[in-house]
Amino acid sequence: MKILSASLVAVSFFATSFFFSSIDSKHTETKVNDSMSAAVFFTQSKTSEDLRVAYVAATTTKKLNILIVPGHEPNFGGTEFLGLKERDLNADLGLALAQYLVEDGHYEIVMTRGRDGWNPNLENYFAMNSESVKTFVSSQKKEMSRLIDEGKITMIDGLPHNDAPSDVALRLYGINKWANEHNVDIVVHIHFNDSSPRRTNSPGEYSGFAIYTPERQYSNAKASAEIAKNVLKRLSKMFPVSNLEGEDVGIVEDQELIAIGSSNTVDAASLLIEYGYIYEPQFRNTAVRESVLKELAFQTYLGITDFFDEIPLIAGSFESTLLPYTGRIDIKKGSTASKDVLAFQAAMLHKGFYPPESFTLNECPVSGVFGRCTSRALSDFQKEFGIKGEDGVIGTKTRAQLRAIFEPSLISKKVEAEL
Repeated sequence: MKILSASLVAVSFFATSFFFSSIDSKHTETKVNDSMSAAVFFTQSKTSEDLRVAYVAATTTKKLNILIVPGHEPNFGGTEFLGLKERDLNADLGLALAQYLVEDGHYEIVMTRGRDGWNPNLENYFAMNSESVKTFVSSQKKEMSRLIDEGKITMIDGLPHNDAPSDVALRLYGINKWANEHNVDIVVHIHFNDSSPRRTNSPGEYSGFAIYTPERQYSNAKASAEIAKNVLKRLSKMFPVSNLEGEDVGIVEDQELIAIGSSNTVDAASLLIEYGYIYEPQFRNTAVRESVLKELAFQTYLGITDFFDEIPLIAGSFESTLLPYTGRIDIKKGSTASKDVLAFQAAMLHKGFYPPESFTLNECPVSGVFGRCTSRALSDFQKEFGIKGEDGVIGTKTRAQLRAIFEPSLISKKVEAEL
């Protein structure tokens, strides 16, 4: 949520060392001085070419460095809905994304926190470097203010964000400084949004994801924007773009979010992704939540890989964790939210039947809920393939047709017998 504007990165590791491994520290000095020009202050810090060269050169000992930052503190901050806490969703999605990236083999991954605590290395960094972080922030802000006063930087009005407590903001700046010192290539901040105001026990009016990137004058803006475009393209195939005015463009440039480099404090390409609104059905339903988070993480991984113009190493035939469709039970409208419905919706989306004509993904999310959208898509699919006698039901014939589409080489005698 926008509280994320000062959402800090926290530590989650999996009790395995690969989440905080061998990223080298270069301990760069603060990059501003009293006479620095705007051209120098905003020199590109990580170019797209730099990142692609590092990707191609990735080996077992030297890989592309990605920092994953689940928004908010381990036990504090973030929005909530009926007991569901954003900070926990952030950590779970971050872990899934880390696992996909590690499995790919090109990336060295660090997570700042998990559900239960900070990464000890970062926690120690905060404790040992509090004063140097304050000096770093003061220096960057001073230089930014000077260049603004001299008319060398244009201030841009952005979407409003909630302010973070000062200690939270300091840790977030500390993460930026740590990333600079450890030559991090890409930073991904993970969040979920909320409508404001909203009654605590009922959904709000908005839905969908948005990606925040550094405003184009910042040093890390160009590479960030390129990565964001690829991630947007992937996510939007399966999930709706935010329908909040200002976020409905999908990618939002921002000057004020600390996470992505307020006052030019981040060298790495940086994204802050609001993966949806916390009250959306695919997040609040426990039966499908884990599957949806994994799919969001997987599509993010695919988007990052697309930026490098490479074929994803773990994409699979259908480039989705929800496919191929393998349902085995009858399901009809009004059924409890389930993974089977989620998979059916993904199958219909893949084949162009979902969302139904005249509907959007904001109105018809891939949610595991069998409502009017799924019912309409089912009817259209059955009509297209001449399936009769199963009106309103994902029945034997419908499932067999789906398996014939998604697993033509795997149709066994047992499956054929079901007909």
